[in-house]
Amino acid sequence: MAASIERVDNLIVDYHTNSPENDAENEQWTVFSGCSEEDQACAKLFWQSLTLHPPIESRLVSGDIRQRLPVAPPGVQTANYAYKPTEESPKLTAHLAEAHAQTIYEESVRLTKQAIARQENLHILQKRKQERSKKDDIVRRATIQPQITNGDYTQDDVDEAAEALAELDKFDERLENLTK
Repeated sequence: MAASIERVDNLIVDYHTNSPENDAENEQWTVFSGCSEEDQACAKLFWQSLTLHPPIESRLVSGDIRQRLPVAPPGVQTANYAYKPTEESPKLTAHLAEAHAQTIYEESVRLTKQAIARQENLHILQKRKQERSKKDDIVRRATIQPQITNGDYTQDDVDEAAEALAELDKFDERLENLTK
């Protein structure tokens, strides 16, 4: 036992003389020279046991320390004397009530105007829908051809069909422009 303590003491001396604090050029943290593997392991274990751990208070989580502050019991809180409510004058209260009533009135006027504009837009859309249906009826009447039994078409029939198709194309273009 005394021999192993003496060997550890020799290793300690070797560690301090070859430590990076004493020799800036030395890249190794511990040097155990002239020892067996068992002595090196024993010396490393000794130095690891000497490293200081941070105190319990500085750890983030610990079972030994209560993590929360105690909560105050209910109903024991005292009055806050730093805050003193000021009494509002009746003029100020009346002015604030009038201002609130004014904003409510302005909001109702705005909503009424929006409702009227919506009704006007719906009326205009209804008129356009009726106009489109009238135009559709005209196009349908123009595209209905009398049935010719022998299959011979005259030049007047061809011209009339071309005019109806041209009107139909114009109507489709106007319809597309209205929907855009």
